[in-house]
Amino acid sequence: MVMDVISGKVGGERAGKVFGMPELDDIISEIPSNYVVLLEGRPGTGKTSLALMTLCRNVREGRARVLYVTSNECSNKLIEVAKSLGCDLESRIREGKVKVIECPTLGDEYLIEVVTEEIIKNVLEGYDMVIIDSVTPLMKILESYAKKRAWLHTVIYKIASAQNVLVMMVCDKLTEQDPDISLLEYLADVVVRLNYDPDAVFPRCLRILKFRTRFVPTYPIYFDISSKGVKALNAISKALAERLKGRRKPLRIDGDVPVKLLGREIEPGTQIAIIVKYPASGLGLLYPYLVLKIGLEAIRSNIKVGIIYFGKRDEHLLEEERMLGTILKDRVVEIPVKVLQKQVPHYLYYSDPKLGGIDILTVTGYEKLVELYGLEEINKMLSIYHVMDTELGITTLRVFRTSPSHPDPPPALNTLSNIVIEVTLNEERECFNLRVVKGKHILRPITILDTELKYVVERLRKEFMNTVNSLRKEERGEARE
Repeated sequence: MVMDVISGKVGGERAGKVFGMPELDDIISEIPSNYVVLLEGRPGTGKTSLALMTLCRNVREGRARVLYVTSNECSNKLIEVAKSLGCDLESRIREGKVKVIECPTLGDEYLIEVVTEEIIKNVLEGYDMVIIDSVTPLMKILESYAKKRAWLHTVIYKIASAQNVLVMMVCDKLTEQDPDISLLEYLADVVVRLNYDPDAVFPRCLRILKFRTRFVPTYPIYFDISSKGVKALNAISKALAERLKGRRKPLRIDGDVPVKLLGREIEPGTQIAIIVKYPASGLGLLYPYLVLKIGLEAIRSNIKVGIIYFGKRDEHLLEEERMLGTILKDRVVEIPVKVLQKQVPHYLYYSDPKLGGIDILTVTGYEKLVELYGLEEINKMLSIYHVMDTELGITTLRVFRTSPSHPDPPPALNTLSNIVIEVTLNEERECFNLRVVKGKHILRPITILDTELKYVVERLRKEFMNTVNSLRKEERGEARE
């Protein structure tokens, strides 16, 4: 019997954070080293990517030597896939920290015995994590339920228990009712199911179906696969969130009229929704006020400003906006189109200080996305963005323009935003009504004419130009020196 060669391994059970997605580890905490983890899902859902990122993380952080058993890909293909995720698997193999076992074309039970003996041999030689990708072909060869259970329970399972080795199995969910999946779910200690819906605004997600002896959240965790690895979209590293939010400062609001709109102070992470109600098409004087106020704050406080335009950017920019682009340079970040096309959240790329560290973000054109994905999907997207921006301390202004075809904004804009301002057209006065319908600084909704901002905007324009001229004088002085 294969199990005759297994002897007890020296050392007790260990526990650690395992997955190649740190945010997932924050949610489920540590996994004992003698557990069996199952990654299940249809082909193309990201199982191999997550398994490879798990391998790379554990090797990089010195927690494990990893044995990777593959029945789907050759070593060269795995190396290329890992490279596309930002992981240098080839170097890890050369260093002896990773070993890849390529299963031959499996045709009978004898070959499963050979593969199993090879796994056990390497475990005894010091590999303390085993990844089997995929276990599905092995299960199909063992035709009877009894043989499948015997192989899983007496061989693979006992490698984990007796040898104190973490075993990660990847399996393909080819049908809805698959007895092999049911058996694997029964024996595994942790079960993670991955899904892919190409028509959804966030196509990839996973759920934790099971964690033996511990309760874990079962809500969907959306994720993206890119050259930066496998990244969670609706979960953020707690350490990163605390570090970023801790360095941000409140935005002070001066003047009676702006205070009525926004309150005396905007705390980091405040979410502001500006809903332009048809037939109004713009923000009136609220627009130059925000540009000048945020621009001055960016110049004086060295903060970074993010700008996202869903759809085409308005060509009629204020002169101050053009100046800000020149003055602030790398402190104005425009989210690239390629990110928008994938619907990868902005914080994923720009919340880390190394990548840009946005402090104040303005987003316009959500109505374009509603046309593309539908109201329900955009509501889901906004819910994710709101939660993440709040956790990271990014102060975000979101603009949504209603139309006859979409007379109502996504519900998340109203329910999750800290401040909600509706902009309507005042035809009699040929100006805009700015109606504050939500905010901790008001007891009940209030309405302000945008023309009441006229003198505030004029004052800010003078202040802005004085600041710009002072900067230019300093630059000329430094150039002469």
